[in-house]
Amino acid sequence: MKNPAAGALGMAEVEEIHAIRAVAKTTLSVAIGDADNNPEMYAARAVLAARAGADIVKVGLLSFTPSTAVAFLSFLRHALEAEKCSAKLVAGVYADLVDESFLRSFPHTARTAGIWGCLIDTFSKNGEKLGDWLGPETLSRFTADCRSRGLVSALAGGLDERDLAWLDEVEPDYAGFRSAVAKNGRGEKGIDPEKLERLLTRKSHLN
Repeated sequence: MKNPAAGALGMAEVEEIHAIRAVAKTTLSVAIGDADNNPEMYAARAVLAARAGADIVKVGLLSFTPSTAVAFLSFLRHALEAEKCSAKLVAGVYADLVDESFLRSFPHTARTAGIWGCLIDTFSKNGEKLGDWLGPETLSRFTADCRSRGLVSALAGGLDERDLAWLDEVEPDYAGFRSAVAKNGRGEKGIDPEKLERLLTRKSHLN
């Protein structure tokens, strides 16, 4: 769950998180923003999201080095633990912004910080897709590195049914298809049942 108008991983209003949690019967993932440090603010957001019912809290990383990312993510993790929040913490990077060396070290950085998982998304929502920036070989190395370190891996960024075949080869633990199933392609107007059914049907044919 996120607010696309507030950024690539923009945070929804706490009241909206509560409302979704009240009806959702599955794992609820909540984004808390695109961070350029400021650990105190994002720790507060993480706790707010967790208290509102998030099972997974996602934060995007902008302009971090491995060492500053470890410090930032560790601060958020400790804040959640101090408040006895059970929500799992996921860090995200952006395929269209991330430095290649940082991407290679990303799973190691996440493991060092003691968080639950890693996400690769896209920052710009202008029609370019994850696959326009990173190929299956790079993404396969990423998911394999996450598995070897006991981390959950996730991929997103303009994904649709045409990406299902290579996603099966890359084997992320999670893949996000917001624009592919949203009524207006962005998500502000909810899910289109026909688009969702088409995606699920296509996925079942590949299995």
